[in-house]
Amino acid sequence: MRRRLFLALPALLPPSVARAQDDALTRLMRALSEVRERRSRFTEEKSIPELDLPLPNEGTLLWIAPDRLEKHTRWPIDERLEVSGGRLVYERADRNLRREFALSEQPEMQALVEAIRGTLAGDIGTLRRHYEVAFDGSPDGIWRLVLTPLSLRVRGAVQRITVTGEGAELRGVDTEGSNGSSRMRITPAP
Repeated sequence: MRRRLFLALPALLPPSVARAQDDALTRLMRALSEVRERRSRFTEEKSIPELDLPLPNEGTLLWIAPDRLEKHTRWPIDERLEVSGGRLVYERADRNLRREFALSEQPEMQALVEAIRGTLAGDIGTLRRHYEVAFDGSPDGIWRLVLTPLSLRVRGAVQRITVTGEGAELRGVDTEGSNGSSRMRITPAP
């Protein structure tokens, strides 16, 4: 109920308040788009209904504009996901495994990638192609984007992604899906 109210809130706001939110979102996207490269650390907990305890992992994130995103998990296993353009590469050295495929072949994965990559790129058009976008906060302060998939097929796997940040820095990505949830916390690398 609370989620539906949050998503419906922009329609209930006076036009001047809705315009102010749109302006704030536009300013945030502009600030994000100006960051051409960033390196961050992450910690993540994945909760799967079949397991009693969450699965922790940690590693690094690399963003290089316009479209390269790398997630390198270093603990408890070493694995790497790299997206560049429309291609995704997955590597896991301990199993001598390397897979590469087009994102267009995996719509659910493409939507997840574009939630993060579109936010980092400051590309509101890409976000709106894949999601209903709700925004609150300040582009200069703490903010939150709630992304609800437009595709019913994607929504079968991922119900919502919440991206949080402060200024032009991402601080978190929370994903709620049919197979569990994940909470990623992000800090800039030194």
